[in-house]
Amino acid sequence: WLSLSPAYSANGAVSMLLSNSRLLQQLQTIISSSSSDPPPLPSARPPSALLCCSHLLLSSLITLQCIHSTQVQTSISWSLDTAVQLLLLQKRNTDNLLLVSYLRLLQALLDVDLTSAVVCLNTGPGLVRPRPLEVEDGALFPLGSKGALCLLNALQGLLLQKHELLLQTSVGCLSSLMSFLRRRSPVTAKYAACQPWFRILLQSLLSSGESSFLHPALLRFITLLLRHSSTVVRWEPHLLHVMETVEMRGVKELSLEAARALELLLTQIQGSVSLPTEEHKLRVREMREALGSQMSAESCNTSRSTNILRVGDVSIGLTSL
Repeated sequence: WLSLSPAYSANGAVSMLLSNSRLLQQLQTIISSSSSDPPPLPSARPPSALLCCSHLLLSSLITLQCIHSTQVQTSISWSLDTAVQLLLLQKRNTDNLLLVSYLRLLQALLDVDLTSAVVCLNTGPGLVRPRPLEVEDGALFPLGSKGALCLLNALQGLLLQKHELLLQTSVGCLSSLMSFLRRRSPVTAKYAACQPWFRILLQSLLSSGESSFLHPALLRFITLLLRHSSTVVRWEPHLLHVMETVEMRGVKELSLEAARALELLLTQIQGSVSLPTEEHKLRVREMREALGSQMSAESCNTSRSTNILRVGDVSIGLTSL
């Protein structure tokens, strides 16, 4: 809602929220009770929906505070170590919607380089090696080089999930992680983008049928790898397979979201991939033109309400993920 409001109205609303000490204290209580050490008994944990909403609210406050440069009276403590370990080791025992909220909060923090007046991050030996910090750990603090690889491994596993929102949010968080690594440690970013596991994932997708390979989140995933100069994505078989699958299916059969993701991929191909022949260049250009016409027609008939996912009493705007 605030993203649609005039700047002066949004700024006032953000200031009001961040100056509400009772709200921030309540958020701290909810978040702390779920990540205490030792872990709380199930009966003492906050309801999953409440914790999910708290994470999503906190992620929005982080983003809005950064946009509006709002003063903050009280910071909320949050364990980065606990969150990464949960995604890495406990995702099978965690509700999918709760995983989404953890990812969205991590994404918001990565977008501000893990530095926010709203949240005070706590790290631990699971992420950062003992002092004195090595160069890479210092550059990536408080995530650290070990923590970055742990989070990368966790996200790689989540990309195999069939849950729609979880897959979409995992790609978004991976994009923010890669951008964070590129800003803070280009060497680590290059290493992460060229992980052999990504090639295995792409190969498995090639054999999983067009419904999986043309999924919007996975098209954005391929675009992400190309953007970060990954060597695991090749014109043949990966990109050529996408082209041929779309040509067989037809551009008009794609959803608006898939068409948008495909257009981004084609744009990235034109900008960073050396195509083998002029014929391939022409095919990419013609497909982009067809997509442009298709999206213009569909955009006029698409309501913003289609970007709202409702799970029980929780409504989540997909455009924010």
